Amino acid sequence: MSYIYIILTRSNTVYSRLIHAVTGDKYTHVSLGLGDGASELYSFSRKRAHLPLPSPIVREDVPGSYLARHPDTPCALYRLRVDASVKESVRRRVETMYERREHYHYSLIGAALCKLDIAHERAEHYFCSQFVAEVLSKCGALELPKSASLMRPADFAALPELEQIYAGPVIHAPGAEDMYMKGASHGQAGEVRAF
Repeated sequence: MSYIYIILTRSNTVYSRLIHAVTGDKYTHVSLGLGDGASELYSFSRKRAHLPLPSPIVREDVPGSYLARHPDTPCALYRLRVDASVKESVRRRVETMYERREHYHYSLIGAALCKLDIAHERAEHYFCSQFVAEVLSKCGALELPKSASLMRPADFAALPELEQIYAGPVIHAPGAEDMYMKGASHGQAGEVRAF
């Protein structure tokens, strides 16, 4: 058996604060982890840490990424147990999308309509939770309770198939150590809980 990881975060960006104000959800962003824990993270997110757009499919666990620059970002890390063949299918799908990342775009309309419970799909356009949900569903890793375009980050926390293994600042999440450059100093903040 293998694991796929799902990490929920809530950054201090204007967009994240807006989503939180509208939804009241504890976490406003979700990423898919194909490594061990919070490593090899993929999502639809900001391409440049300091600018909200463009937001195509990106690796979020690399030095210079938003998460690397904001180590105290609160997160919850979950794992999903899958067959090795399912994980390989997920990996192939994500890597194919990532190789063609210049063709993919953030779906602002989809994200807005999701809050209104209106399903909206457009080729090569995704928001974070739609991307994670669709990949997991189409690869047979997870049966969704609703359309991928209606999944919000908070919905993942309620899925019984997911096991929470950590909550606290992203810098202390299992597997996050590669995200941070050696020698960087980071203060500790927030609650740290290992499950």
